[in-house]
Amino acid sequence: MPHIERRSYVRGNFSFKIKFKTMSSDEYEALLNSRDSRFSFFQEEQGIDAAENALSSDTSIDASLMNYLVRLDEKLDLILELLTKDNEAADLFEQAIGVNISGSGMNIMVDEPVETGQIIHSKIYLSRIPMVFLDVFGEVVRSSEVNECGKILYSLGVNFLDLSVNDQERIITTVFKSQRGDLRKRKNGP
Repeated sequence: MPHIERRSYVRGNFSFKIKFKTMSSDEYEALLNSRDSRFSFFQEEQGIDAAENALSSDTSIDASLMNYLVRLDEKLDLILELLTKDNEAADLFEQAIGVNISGSGMNIMVDEPVETGQIIHSKIYLSRIPMVFLDVFGEVVRSSEVNECGKILYSLGVNFLDLSVNDQERIITTVFKSQRGDLRKRKNGP
């Protein structure tokens, strides 16, 4: 029987770190509405797209500087979370490992079960040089229990919600770059 590809986007199988938190549909809608109004004003005033594109296309940035900035950003996010959320542990971002990603969704491994239909807010660093950072929302469409070396983990299939075309292109570019690197390694041998 011939193989029929059902995916619209190329999917890359590589590991990446994710910070995520779950939220209800109402919280997502409220956040999306407030975020759109604030972000569109900020974007017009500051030219955020131009600055982000310049940073992501510049490969002459020192790797240690980029690593330092990413870690500084993560620490500032944590401090802001702790200060604004009244120290409630439920509102903090949790850690996960991404297994694969495409322009329409991703598969992640988490420690605690998450119900299908739940909305998750994810912060993903796909690549540091060039910088590929994504702040995305997705809906859990599949959840299954996995025994990984004696530890129970949960595999989540997530479909992205309202992902911009630019973010889709950045994901696909990163996937192709990773696949090219894997091909070079196989071609050159051990």
